[in-house]
Amino acid sequence: MARSKRIEFLAELTKGHHHVLDIGTDHGLVLKIAFEKGYIEKAIASDLREKPLKQAEKNLKNYPTSFIKSDGFLNVKEKFDLAIIAGMGSYLICDILDHAPNSEITYLLQPNDKIEILRAYLMKHHFKIIDEYLIFDKFYYVIIKAIRGKMVLNESDLYLGPILMTKPESRVYYNHKIKQIEKIIVKADSKRKEELENLLKIYKSI
Repeated sequence: MARSKRIEFLAELTKGHHHVLDIGTDHGLVLKIAFEKGYIEKAIASDLREKPLKQAEKNLKNYPTSFIKSDGFLNVKEKFDLAIIAGMGSYLICDILDHAPNSEITYLLQPNDKIEILRAYLMKHHFKIIDEYLIFDKFYYVIIKAIRGKMVLNESDLYLGPILMTKPESRVYYNHKIKQIEKIIVKADSKRKEELENLLKIYKSI
């Protein structure tokens, strides 16, 4: 069975870290690849649902992993240096980050929607984006790497990404977003049309 490019890429981004927490682990596939490649030494697989957590236990039985039924960080007592929160909506990721520890931890965040909401949250709650990655796996996914810190983002930064916009590969992604908006704007009411026209200006400004 072919592995997801997104999952493979997330696993690759664990390099340089030792003890990784995967929130919403969903079968533990990111951790499994990270262990197989020798990227990490220990892991914590966390999920609110029992079924995927049991599947993760099967997939990771040969690796030093703790399995915790938890709503985000709430039941996690072990120390870790990287937290992965991927494959969820931005609002849910924000809710999870409300309970993030204040210690020096790196975060890999991959929202499935409304990434501007997540970037705005990070700015407001004293997180700093230190890198952004783009991966295409049937759909476009943006992965944010963040730490505790301060940053100031303007409206364009929220949509385009303060670091992503500096990368040449982002052009194809922005063009894709422009085409999506142009399809929607035709059927939009006047209020929504105004919002979409503003978005078009942002994506076309780069």
